[in-house]
Amino acid sequence: MHSAAEDPAGPEWAKIAVQKRAQRDAAIPADWHLPPGLIFEDRLNITRAPIESGILSSREIEITETDAATLVPKLAAREYTSYEVTLAFCKRAAIAQQLVNCLSEIFFDAALESAKEVDADYRVSGVVRGPLHGLPVSLKDCFKVAGTDATIGCTAFANDPTLDSEESEITKIMRQSGAILFCKTNVPLALMSGETFNAMYGYTSNPYNRDLSSGGSSGGESALLALRGSPLGVGTDIGGSIRIPASFCGLYSLKPSFGRFPTYGLRDALEGLEAIRGVVGPMSTSLADLELWSRSVAQTEPWKSSDPDCLRMPWRDVKVPEKLCFGILLDDGIVRPLPPVTRALLQTKEALERAGHTVIEFHVDVPLHLDGIKPALYQSATAGAINKIISRTQEPWPRGYEGLARLVEKGSSSSSSSSRRACDGERPDRPDDDGCTTVSQLWEAQAKRTVFAKRMLTAWAETERRTGTGRDMDALLTPTTPHEFSYDSYTSMWNVLDYCATTIPVTRVSPDKDAKPRYEPRSTLEAKIWQEYLPESMTDCPVSVQLIGRRLSEEYLLKVTKECDEAIKKYCQ
Repeated sequence: MHSAAEDPAGPEWAKIAVQKRAQRDAAIPADWHLPPGLIFEDRLNITRAPIESGILSSREIEITETDAATLVPKLAAREYTSYEVTLAFCKRAAIAQQLVNCLSEIFFDAALESAKEVDADYRVSGVVRGPLHGLPVSLKDCFKVAGTDATIGCTAFANDPTLDSEESEITKIMRQSGAILFCKTNVPLALMSGETFNAMYGYTSNPYNRDLSSGGSSGGESALLALRGSPLGVGTDIGGSIRIPASFCGLYSLKPSFGRFPTYGLRDALEGLEAIRGVVGPMSTSLADLELWSRSVAQTEPWKSSDPDCLRMPWRDVKVPEKLCFGILLDDGIVRPLPPVTRALLQTKEALERAGHTVIEFHVDVPLHLDGIKPALYQSATAGAINKIISRTQEPWPRGYEGLARLVEKGSSSSSSSSRRACDGERPDRPDDDGCTTVSQLWEAQAKRTVFAKRMLTAWAETERRTGTGRDMDALLTPTTPHEFSYDSYTSMWNVLDYCATTIPVTRVSPDKDAKPRYEPRSTLEAKIWQEYLPESMTDCPVSVQLIGRRLSEEYLLKVTKECDEAIKKYCQ
């Protein structure tokens, strides 16, 4: 694939890919290019490389090592100007791009001009622009920003810059809140993979171990943030696309319930899908930044004019009890987490208990992988939608999309024209024989989802009898993944149920502590994941845990997450 993309006489998609990469790379000033002797080819962990590159001044290192929640008051107090903060992060983002290939769209010049305007206005008015005054913020590629493409990794969407009137609502809200937008980040094709790779921009690797994935679909965002090329990033999540990359790159993240924050105006290959709703959420190296972003967005009252699906829910100030009770899910019964993940869960449990909290085991009497429900809710529709997009430039299906490609091939070879029309959305009420979902099948899947949601609701409520606090559990501690991106049920289950979730970094993979034990897998899927586990190849890779909260309880979950994070930092170091 890479050799074809370099051939200017190749297919249309390859020509577009060469052009787009050249445009992106040309947007990095020559002075910010890594010297040939400092390309760090001999290192897998390059998290310190930006500091060692010699490109950043000591003040720029100080700025870029500071979290967003600390930078904003410093900008308001005029300890920093927006211009110097934006310049520092532009330079560090450029370094990150050269190290892990994390950016899709670069607009540093426009960002620096915007920062100059913010500073000039502030000198005259003395009034900050908003709660994110002068702060650089990076966006996942699916957010539309005027003057840039929103390709979502598809060559068919290249060279079609967004008009001012077409910007995503979150883009507008970030500007309204005083943020400086300066780059967008790489994604997998059509946002539908747990690793970040597409034929146009290539692979985004993990800064902690460049032989490994940064996750997906917000993988460019996670890699950029891990290298501190941005103080605050915005991603999207429909099956784990914020939490998987955040966990792989040692970040804090929030997946809200649908309706808390606007999703209107995103570029999405699954536009119109309502069976499972994608959400927008923050990612950062600091937990405080998640609340800063959430409060800032809610403060704009997006339910009034930004998004008809936003709920009228102002950000609430909440308090959590001194003693909390956490549920813990160690194994979903389908794929047992790999040793570093189980170690992180048990370390977190011990830390919480040492901090005076209670941890109880949690089970629910349903198949947690939702076999037969998730594919009907969105997978089969995805195949047809993506195929239409990539066919426009003859772009091939990338690796990792074999299952979707087979659905399309099955539909193409079917002799039933009615089933093909069902896949194309023309007559979805007809029965099918090619794996595509009809309306009646969709309704059946949605009914099963509702039954599952009720069982989960009941199981959660029944924990009140075991918590010892007089309440049901305050949050549920779970894996994000087994630590392998191809299995997403630990994350996607909470999209199906629309619960909110956060991620917390806990530890790093250690070949000594995380040696491969003797284990008899329960299925072919589990056997494959465990067979491929080699702790030596994952050295230094971050390991995170996930906290789940009830629907629409983001404020409470963030407070509980803070208590958990403080316990981890105190007792797990």
